[in-house]
Amino acid sequence: MMSRPHNLTLLLACQAITTLGLMVFVPIMPLYVTTLAQVGAEAAEWSSLALAAPALGTLCFASHVGKWCDRFGYRRLLLVSLTLFVASMLLMALSPGIHGFMLGRLLQGISTIGVVLTAFIGYVSDDASRGRSLGLQESAIACGALAGPVLGGVMLDYWSLKPLLIASAVLTGVAGGVLWSQLREPEKAIPVRGALFGGLHTVLTHGALRNWMLAACLVQAAAFAFVNVFPLYLAAHFPAMDTMASRIGLLHALGWLATMLAGPVWGQLNDQGAPRRHFTYAAMGCALSVALLAAVDHIWLVALLRIGQGACYAALMQSVLLACSRQWPISEYGHVTGSSRSFMVVGQLLGPLLIMLLLPVLPPVGLIWPIVLLFVASGLLVLSNPAAEVSFVELEQ
Repeated sequence: MMSRPHNLTLLLACQAITTLGLMVFVPIMPLYVTTLAQVGAEAAEWSSLALAAPALGTLCFASHVGKWCDRFGYRRLLLVSLTLFVASMLLMALSPGIHGFMLGRLLQGISTIGVVLTAFIGYVSDDASRGRSLGLQESAIACGALAGPVLGGVMLDYWSLKPLLIASAVLTGVAGGVLWSQLREPEKAIPVRGALFGGLHTVLTHGALRNWMLAACLVQAAAFAFVNVFPLYLAAHFPAMDTMASRIGLLHALGWLATMLAGPVWGQLNDQGAPRRHFTYAAMGCALSVALLAAVDHIWLVALLRIGQGACYAALMQSVLLACSRQWPISEYGHVTGSSRSFMVVGQLLGPLLIMLLLPVLPPVGLIWPIVLLFVASGLLVLSNPAAEVSFVELEQ
């Protein structure tokens, strides 16, 4: 069996590659959709559906896949997820029309590769270092999210996106082959009598877990709403700014860069202290950095606030995953992780929907305040429940 650090390195590399494949379309989806056959005048509608399709697939399958990891084994589920992910990338790359492309996007979400990798990374880490492992995963996600849109934009401008998709599929396939040959199924934990996780029913009846997952939903709603609002804010607040698209891309990249650098730091802090406290600080930091956008008059100050927001955001999802995992024995880790991801995906869908409803009511600059409220509400949800800090081991004692 390979050493634990070696296993973690392989899983993190796979996370970065698959995130690149997931994120490559995000900023250029409307442009790419118009190049496909059968689109016609409905390019905007198809683009919105294509962006939402992976989230829909993940929402339907995340909790089930997490439970199957606990039941059938992490290594086996990782192979299935990687196979589906590679198939989705090839389908998107080779489909000449919109319907095949949409099927590939939906299959990308059904693969739930992010759920399986998160569960696998956390499961093979011991209790003392799980926070650090999740922090490193946050950095790997940020690395893929930073590189994917940059490469996608360059390829679409100067060549074609299809070679990048095929290359991503090949790299993911190679990563899957390496993982399958090098990784071994971790020793299965013995279920604890009376401590079986029952999915949504358990979440709704377990106060601490419910607060954590609702907080994760609100945070993701705020983050994805911000992606929609940020270009509108810049256009309204800095009307004289030229090369808008390139500057927006650069400002987004600064946020992801800060997330990539800060992720392991928050992970180590979570191992040493309470995720509840760090989540609250980070959520309030995100709220403050967004609120201050209304007061700044220079683009360099916006850049600094994006760096601060990215650094704070790095703490949020990993703190949720670590805290939720501590509420239940390790034998239920996959199922708990899958349910956590489901709540996050709900937030990803609700955030843009909220902005769509508020657009006719609020001016572009005013749309930042609902985002601030979402971040504040998430922090207060966790802060208001001291039981969110108690682990399963402590409850047993």
